[in-house]
Amino acid sequence: MDEYQNPHKVNPLKSRAFKRYLGFSLVGIFIILIFALFIWLAGAKQRGIPDEIDFIQLKTPDDSAPVAVFETNVGTVKAVLYPDKTPEYYRYFKSLADAGYYDGTHICSVVDGAYALGGTKSADPEAAIGTDSDVTRLKAEISDDLWPIKGSICSYIGGSFGKNYAGSSFILINDVTVVNAAYMDEDALKRSYGEELGKVFSEQGGIPNFSMKYTIFAQVYDGWDAYEKIMSAETLESTQPAEDIIFEKVYLSTYGEEKAAG
Repeated sequence: MDEYQNPHKVNPLKSRAFKRYLGFSLVGIFIILIFALFIWLAGAKQRGIPDEIDFIQLKTPDDSAPVAVFETNVGTVKAVLYPDKTPEYYRYFKSLADAGYYDGTHICSVVDGAYALGGTKSADPEAAIGTDSDVTRLKAEISDDLWPIKGSICSYIGGSFGKNYAGSSFILINDVTVVNAAYMDEDALKRSYGEELGKVFSEQGGIPNFSMKYTIFAQVYDGWDAYEKIMSAETLESTQPAEDIIFEKVYLSTYGEEKAAG
């Protein structure tokens, strides 16, 4: 396998529709790689990374914190939501979950075990866009306290003119370390993302290049066995899982209620 320096560099998807869906292009890849190389050589931190970060994803949630429960055919995953940080998307996601929109949707793509795309009406990544009935486009809500570490969930349906948008589908973030440990070297991460964030990426895993691009609205805290089954699923050449991975039911609860339920 080619060296996996960031999730933009690998292009395993054969579907032009899906590639447009994620907004990746060869020109963009080239620019990102040159920019990353420049930062590494200059030893400079990327623009926009704050000096102090409240890593709320690493904290135990309050009992009243809303939680999304994803019941799949490979197990149940639970993730805490952040309505204070992403209020518009929280309201939107809640409305879809309450209406049963996600029940029966699919994981349509798993890319090198680094991330997966879910919440789509079709199991086929090439057909996922055209068959999804909800085409709402929300402006990305970027928070200084939410980062693409392992287990984070972000929404992304496409972008234009440098702007990314959120929608009904979502990306489950795992870790690029599974395909290229060198990319997650702690010293290199600290040079690019600062001492605090670089250390967290090194310790927790994730996809650093997704930083400050997408609406990160949730963080997985329970159901890691099921999460790993999703990320390690055997895939077809199109990155579609060889066997269907289905969200049988998605609903909202609270951290306290889920804790009491065991």
